[in-house]
Amino acid sequence: MRDRRIKELLRSYAYSDDPHKIEDTVRECRKIVRSCNESIRRRTGFVEFLSEVFRMNGMIILAGQIATLFVICMLIRTANDYPKMIPVFIPFFVLAALPVLFRAEIYRMGEIELSSRNSSAQLLLARLIIIGASDIVCFTLLLVTELFCFHTGQGIINLILYVFVPYMLCVTIMLRLMRSGRNGFIYSIGAAVITSVLWGIIAMIMPELYKTSAVGIWMICFIAFSIFFIQEMRYLIQIVKEGTIYGSVA
Repeated sequence: MRDRRIKELLRSYAYSDDPHKIEDTVRECRKIVRSCNESIRRRTGFVEFLSEVFRMNGMIILAGQIATLFVICMLIRTANDYPKMIPVFIPFFVLAALPVLFRAEIYRMGEIELSSRNSSAQLLLARLIIIGASDIVCFTLLLVTELFCFHTGQGIINLILYVFVPYMLCVTIMLRLMRSGRNGFIYSIGAAVITSVLWGIIAMIMPELYKTSAVGIWMICFIAFSIFFIQEMRYLIQIVKEGTIYGSVA
């Protein structure tokens, strides 16, 4: 409707200073406000909100992670010394999850996401929980495949460290980029790719790191990256409790 038409409609209403009509208007307004207050929906808890997010994004996330697992298994199978390739391919799981995590940024819907009943930090935390659960399932399948199908000769502790050290490093970098400013999606893709390349370079120039005797170095890296990862998650949970803005839309 054009502004001119709106002005014409507003002018068509005659002003009345009748106190009875004013009281009727106030009474109707109070009735409307009272009915709105009574019809306000209860605020959902985080567990219920998590189930709603899973219903919306869970199958997409799980399908993407399983497809990534299948591709990685096929690539590892063709490698000669595939334990060294595990850290190289683990960032691919993060890459597969980025379109879901940055959906609002990709489609330029950040403002609409901010106006929803749940904060962007709550949505991010729910998606991270779903992605983390999916990744744990995929990592378990990957480790079982390596132990019983590929017969790597590596201990289970070594294989677990080869998976979780690069994973926590990549996720921590991604979370830092998400709350540092805009273009988090592009920077996160670049960070995951660079991380994968760096692990490949390390595998070529320092193959002794993938011997059983080097498990202590991997354990130190695991502890160090765990500290940074826990700090990022604590910050995110604090933002969720405060209800403030988190991420590239801030």
